[in-house]
Amino acid sequence: MLSYAAAGTVSIGTASARGEMRVDNYPVKGNATLFDGSVVETGQATASLRLNKGTEITMSTSSRGTLYSDRLVLQRGESELAASSSFQLDANGLRVIPNEANSRGVVSLKDGNTVEVASLAGSFGVSNGHGIMLANVRPGRVVSFAMQAGANPEVFSGVGLVSFENGTYYLTTDEDVKYVLTCKDSHKFVGDKVAVSGTVQATPGQGGASMLCIKTMDINGASGLSKGTKWLIAGIIVGGGVAAGIALANRNSPPPPISR
Repeated sequence: MLSYAAAGTVSIGTASARGEMRVDNYPVKGNATLFDGSVVETGQATASLRLNKGTEITMSTSSRGTLYSDRLVLQRGESELAASSSFQLDANGLRVIPNEANSRGVVSLKDGNTVEVASLAGSFGVSNGHGIMLANVRPGRVVSFAMQAGANPEVFSGVGLVSFENGTYYLTTDEDVKYVLTCKDSHKFVGDKVAVSGTVQATPGQGGASMLCIKTMDINGASGLSKGTKWLIAGIIVGGGVAAGIALANRNSPPPPISR
């Protein structure tokens, strides 16, 4: 097993590949030791990364990422993550964090400045760099996040269900994210699906829910949210779908066992 690090650096895990990969710009065939800040690149073969705390990551072909003890920063391609809530995957400024133990999902960087997150087991919370929650991706769903250049990072436009709980009004989107409703009275809309525009900010309190200051709110119709509904949240177009992400994992063939 090869390793590349300064003397005294503590290993955080191992990498293995069926073919050649690069670790910290060194070509590797077989296995390598990983350290905090190691850069892993794949070519024609997938790579399996196993961290000391039980996190497992499969990097697809033609992918690149920087690995730390608590997160992977995906810079190109696609990775499958099996981890607990103590680990996160960063992609294009988004933070993807498992909501529960034994969660497994796929994060992909797509053309058009877009990130896709698919849940295969458990669920994943996706937030932007300011802590505004964008989606909770449930099993069997794939959600896309298209970054809008120059967009207002506080703008919100979308649909959801209005509720009243413990003295607070909430809007819940189809991707299971709750926003605290402020600035206008929402009483007459409780129990309705509505279309809302306004501004959103990450604010401590209310269980960590972001604050949504209402500019306009109107009934969205009795049919509720349709498949593929998109929201503009914090300058990011968020669109959900069913089952499309499951096929992503099939491109990641299982890696060989790590030699001991």
